[in-house]
This record gives sequence, C-alpha cells and structure tokens, in this order.
Amino acid sequence: MIWEAIQRAKPGKLILDVVWLDLANAYGSVPHEMIQLALRMYHVPEVIQVMLDDYLSGFRMRFSTNNYTTNWINLEVGIAMGCTISPILFVMAMEVILKAAEGSAGPANLGGGCSMPPLKAFMDNTTIICSKEDETRRMLTRLDDLMSWCRMEFKPKKSRSLSIRRGKVDEATTFTVAEQKIPTVSQEPVKSLGRWYDFSLKDNRRGAEKLELASESLLAINKCGLQGKFKIWCLQFMLIPKLLWPLLVYDICSSTVEAIEAKINKYTRKWLGVPPGLSDVAMYCRKAKLKLPMKSILEEYKCVKARLLTMLEESDDPVVKTVQPSLKTGRKWKVTEAVDEAKECLKMKEVIGQTQTDRRGLGSTTAKWWSKTEGKEKRDMIIDEIRNKEDSTRVQKAVQQPQQGQWTNWDTAIQRSLTWNDIWHMAPLRISFLIRSVYDLLPSNANLVRCGKKDDPTCPLCQGRQTAVHVLSLGLGLRVK
Repeated sequence: MIWEAIQRAKPGKLILDVVWLDLANAYGSVPHEMIQLALRMYHVPEVIQVMLDDYLSGFRMRFSTNNYTTNWINLEVGIAMGCTISPILFVMAMEVILKAAEGSAGPANLGGGCSMPPLKAFMDNTTIICSKEDETRRMLTRLDDLMSWCRMEFKPKKSRSLSIRRGKVDEATTFTVAEQKIPTVSQEPVKSLGRWYDFSLKDNRRGAEKLELASESLLAINKCGLQGKFKIWCLQFMLIPKLLWPLLVYDICSSTVEAIEAKINKYTRKWLGVPPGLSDVAMYCRKAKLKLPMKSILEEYKCVKARLLTMLEESDDPVVKTVQPSLKTGRKWKVTEAVDEAKECLKMKEVIGQTQTDRRGLGSTTAKWWSKTEGKEKRDMIIDEIRNKEDSTRVQKAVQQPQQGQWTNWDTAIQRSLTWNDIWHMAPLRISFLIRSVYDLLPSNANLVRCGKKDDPTCPLCQGRQTAVHVLSLGLGLRVK
C-alpha cells in the first residue's frame, strides 16, 4: 500500500510525505508497565494479567568480572526473544502508542477520492504517510514525545524520509526525530517489508538484480561438492523460495522470470545428467508419464501474483478495497486477465456439471463448485485453475514434439510419479537413464545420426534402424533367434 501511494502521487502530481521510522532496541526497550497498560486497555482477563506480571517480574540480570559479581537486578524493561508471547505483547504495547498518535494528522489524499490512514506499522517499523508537511512534522513530534514518555526511542540513522511535491522528489524537505535529521531515500535507500525504496521510485532495475542474483546463486550451488540430486534439492527448496518474495513485491515482468527459469533449467539438466536438449515439459509437467517432483519458478510466479490479486480484491480492509493496488507483470502475461479467465473457466465448469475424466467413473472424485465456496477456498480454486492451464500448455507443447512427446500416445502406460524419497535412494546414473529412456534421448545410433555424431543409423546386429525402443527390446534379430 505504501508503494501504491507513492506511485499514485507521481502521475497525479500530489503532495506526499513518507517517513520510515526504526525503533532502537525494539524488544529490549519495552517497559513492563507499558505492557500492563496495554493488557488493561484491551480488556485482557485479570488472571492473565497477573500471570504475565509474575512472568515479567522474574526477569533478572547480573554482571560478573574476574574479581567481582554483582547482585541480581530486577529488570523493568525488555521482553524475551524467542518467547511465543513476546511478539503479541510487543504489538499490543506499540498499538497503545500508535492509537495515541493517530489523531495528530488526517488521512493522506491519494487522488480519485482515495485516502489512506497516516500511520502504518509492522512490529518495530512504523511508517508515516501524510499529504501536508505540517501534519507530518506534528505526527513526528507526537510520536517522539510518546516514545520519550515510555522510555523508548527511534534511531534517526536507520530512519528514512521521502517528500514528493507535484509528482517529483523534493530533496530540500527534511524531517527530524529525537533532535536529529532523518536521511532521505535519495541519500540512502531504505528497505521496508522486503522492498527497497530509492531515489528513482521505480522497479526497472529490480528485474536485472534478481536475474544476477539467480545466476550467482546457481553458480555457487554448482561449485559445491554435492551430488546433482542434492544440488537440485537446494535449488527447489532454498533458491526458488528466496527469489519468490522479491518477484511478488516488485513489479517484475514475466519475460524476466522466463530468463531466470531458462538459467535454472540449464543447471537442472546438467545436475540430472541429461542432454541440454531436454524439454522443460519433462521437468515440470504433472501429466507426463514420468512425473518429477520439481516446480517451475515461472508457474510459481504466476500463482503468487494471482493469489496476491485475489487477496487484495477480497480484502475486508476498506482502504484496500478503495485503492485497489495495481499489479504490473508486463505485456506478455497479465495477472488480471489470467485471474478473470480462471474465474470464467470455474463458472463454466459449474454450468457443465461433473463429467467423467480419464477412465475413472462418475462419483470417483468430489467436485468443488465456484458458487458454493468463499474466501481461501475460492483463491485456491483460482490458483489450481492457473496451474492446470500451465500444465495444459506443456501438454500442447509435448504433442508438437515428435521425439520427446511420444509419451502423449502411450494410452495404456501408467504414470510413474517420482518423489524426493525415491530420488534419494536412486543412483544418479539411474535417474539420468530413466529420464532419457522415457523421452527418447538415449545415445542410440538413430539419435546420434540426428545430432550429427554418426552417419549410419543401422543396428550392427540386425541391420535395422537402431532406436531406443529397438535397443531396449534387444533388437529384432535377437528376438527372432
């Protein structure tokens, strides 16, 4: 929502001040009296208040040197890191401060009849959004006074400010907190909730940065001494989740994600021990006769964008409903069109009703209907529909491949689904042979001739054409004998 407010202020030539405040020693500076005040303010049962008071009163510390040890000192501030209730207590204490300060400024005007509350906070990060400079300064003074009253303070060096005047960044406008000047994003960028804000206020460079990050990470994984299957596990469960959050929060186009997937596919083929010509259908298609437990970063990118859009559309927050942030994914694939198409497909499926699929009879599966679901279940149906469309696209691609797409005609073959547990217990050469045999990539004479490695495709035993099927069936001549 902060990024959306900035993007609306630029073309609308509005006045907007954004100040990111960082709390110094967040958990270690919360007074116990403030926690008790928050518990009373939110009507927590007295039994719970007494229990938490006993818990916090047990916090003690002492100092030891080589010659002397102090007595135990009861602590009046600070909550324990790692404790399950500490985040809840911290949020409650911060909410008391934010409630006392929110009346110092009015809602920020975003144009088009949209407005946004002046305060937004997540844990120890507080953001001020105002449409008037005097309101911003009044809000900063009020927050500074409240923090001083409860013996807490902001860190000006880690805080940042941004001022937009008539759609342009104004570096002359600065703000202070704790009697110190707050640096601007033009001087030092700031990272808030996983997103970087700098002087450009654009995401043009983020795609290239993530592409470079993916290349460096793949190279680092490739240099480690693990076997190929373990490198693929690191890719699937460490690198891809690391890349998905930036792809979600930044406006990165789908063509950049395709470039990232191309690099991932290159290293995946190398680690699997298969030829570089292996199609991505073999690695990610869930309808293939050999199903591998790998996920496509392009498909995951489309799913997370679609999930974010549906969550924003169905949000209970009136501000989110009014503003409706726009998600930019480039010209090649648009998330709004994909979600609308998925909804129409789900509605059409409900009109058609339950039909027989594959060789399973009616009633073998339970159907979910669009009109009878809501909330998270509806979002999951949209995501599943997008995944099914991606898989259908892969099947269409496989049908057009005369060599690697032969499995599309294997009507009597049963699908084999490999799990990670299966891969752990298989030798690397066995995994490579299994994939190459299914997709006709074994080094038979016919394939070597196709690749230009040989001139004669005949079998030396029976003088027939030596294909992968011919070799695996021991050849026609040997079968006759």
